[in-house]
Parts: sequence; structure tokens; C-alpha cells
Amino acid sequence: KFRALGIVVCAIALAACNPVTSKDAETARADLTVHSTDFAVLPCSKRSLPGACVHVLAGGKRVVFGAPAGMTLDMTQASLRNTDAVMLLSLRGEDIEGLDEMRNAAWRAGRESSLPVAGPSGTGDFLGLLNRAYEVSDALIYLALLPGDGEQVATVFDTGDLRISKFETGTDRAFYVVDYVDHTALIAGCGIELPDSVTDGIDLVLDCESNWPTADPVFVFRDGVVN
Repeated sequence: KFRALGIVVCAIALAACNPVTSKDAETARADLTVHSTDFAVLPCSKRSLPGACVHVLAGGKRVVFGAPAGMTLDMTQASLRNTDAVMLLSLRGEDIEGLDEMRNAAWRAGRESSLPVAGPSGTGDFLGLLNRAYEVSDALIYLALLPGDGEQVATVFDTGDLRISKFETGTDRAFYVVDYVDHTALIAGCGIELPDSVTDGIDLVLDCESNWPTADPVFVFRDGVVN
């Protein structure tokens, strides 16, 4: 009993000597803030999804990679409304089941324009079928095909400072190289073989064997510092 009391007293004393102030908490939260000039990768959800899914934030843009079922469950209304594009990692069920969910959730969040999508060869046909199958009114936004469908290597998204290139290796899968401010990330789902030389000079690689972000953002570039 006295030993337990002593432990409690010691714990209180330590807390008094090293209090966690609200200012400390605010600083910790600020350290995870992603600014428009940063290059960061965030998980689509903190829960387990059937396929890979991350947000890439860079240059004030938000691009989602992967579209598994449940991808929108933890996304904010602002994220849904302001997503600039979706990059499909494959045309298999686990990587596309959430795409129409994303389209509908973005529309309900106030998005007014079509949702641009890129993916492996055949993505254009898939989007056409999906648009026709789930069209419910003239107000529903459409899935719009980005350039590069049917090409093995193509630039699919380019704003001048942020450039995303798609690469296919003869499968129904694709991987992407994301370039921003002279820093580069590579994003690939499972089941695709990356050429040996493709990871040279890459700051961050997310593939089937990588530790994908699950809660906090992973910074590729931040205030001039490589993570």
C-alpha cells in the first residue's frame, strides 16, 4: 500500500517538474501542419483499408493515389471537395472499388467540376462504364480521364511545379513518380515489379514493402529540409 502511494507521489512530482502545457501541445500539432509549399504524404484513413491509399500534398495541390473501398470514410469535406486528381494503382477490385464512392462523396461535399483520374491502360474504358452505370442526375459530377491512357510512360498531371508521371510494366498496374521542387516520391501498389534503376535519386519510395503513413504526415520536402 505504501509502495503504491510512493509511486503515485513520484508520478505527481515528475508531472510537476515536467508539465505538458497547452503551448507544448500546440507546438506539437503545429509541427505536423502541412503548408502549401511542403511536399507531404498522408494516409487516406487511419483505419485498415483493402488497398493502398494516400494523399500527396504539394504546391497547394492534393492528389490521391489508390481508390480502395472506404477511402472517403475519414476524409474531411474540404479534402473531398478540393482533391485535384485520383491516380489508380491498378484496375483490380481492391484498388478501384472506392472510386465511385469518392466521386459521390466529393459531389455531396460541394465539388462542382469533374474529378480527374489517371491509371493503367484501360482506365478510359473503365471510367466511361462507371459514368454511365452510376449517373443519377445531371448534377452528379463525372470522372474525367487525364492524359496518358494507353501509354506505357506518360506525364498525367502537370501544374508547372508539381509533375506526376505514370509508368506501366506490361501489367494492369501502374506506378507513379511525383516531382516537386527538385524532390521526388515514387508510389506503387502491390504486384508490380519496379525496375532496379527507378529508385535512384528518389527521396521517398512507397511500395508493397514500404511502411506507408498510417496517422501523421510524412514529409518529403519541408521548409527546405528533406525528411
